[in-house]
Amino acid sequence: MSDAQQPQVKPPLPYDQQLNRFKERGLIVSDDSEALEILKRVSYYRLTAYALTFKKNDIFTPGTTFETIYRHYEFDSKLRNILMEIIEHVEIAFRTHIAHEIANNFGPLGYQNSSHFRNLINHETFINELTKSIDKSKDPFIEWHRTRYQGQFPSWVAFEVLTFSSISMLYKNLLLDNQKSIAKTFYRGLDYTEISNWLHLLSVVRNRCAHYSRLFNQSLSLDIKFRSIDRNLDITNRTLFAVIFNLKYLIKDSIWITWVTKLEALITEYREVDIRLLGFNEEWHRLLEKK
Repeated sequence: MSDAQQPQVKPPLPYDQQLNRFKERGLIVSDDSEALEILKRVSYYRLTAYALTFKKNDIFTPGTTFETIYRHYEFDSKLRNILMEIIEHVEIAFRTHIAHEIANNFGPLGYQNSSHFRNLINHETFINELTKSIDKSKDPFIEWHRTRYQGQFPSWVAFEVLTFSSISMLYKNLLLDNQKSIAKTFYRGLDYTEISNWLHLLSVVRNRCAHYSRLFNQSLSLDIKFRSIDRNLDITNRTLFAVIFNLKYLIKDSIWITWVTKLEALITEYREVDIRLLGFNEEWHRLLEKK
């Protein structure tokens, strides 16, 4: 297709026309000036994603207001923030446990030897990603080891620059005995295959949060594994709540209780948000209690 045949990308609509598009589809706007300010900060296209829940055949259900859409956006934003906060504890804990598990069993540089892992190709990919991260890092502890030890980085130093996705893939590629050893440090009876599944899904959720992607009314693309004692509970798979439910097994009790209180406060603040669209049910608070 020649340049002349390429479809022309149109410039974005002016903010007042964006607001009119909402109105034409039946959205109630009580304060045009405030709505325009929100559109300038958030963007029409981001808000449209939240508006989909309240539409049928591209028309808003009767009574839907601009404030309703924006309140759902706010709820989602705050939910991402507190999720990042709790997932951070898991990320740091697994980074630490994996680094020490490898060092204690295979030596400070044992992560460089593919025989200490399940899959050679996955190990090569890991080493390439780790090398790139180290090369880009300007962290003082990296610079110090680069100068003092001629670029030899023990696992507990090198792994500090890993992304959560890399940590998840690294755990999955550990030898079985090492996976089981780490699993035992978190919660009695946890299975290494469950943890591997949870870490992968947590990395997906974390990436959504980090890139400000929508969590509300979004399903996950991978089935979530549950412990045998939890498989008969009324929890919908591939939902955010299912991820949060399993997260409780990876968090220290005192930290978890404080976080659940924050979650409850957020849900109370935004009572109009239908949390069932995130997989929550009426028993959600009880389900999140530690056992």
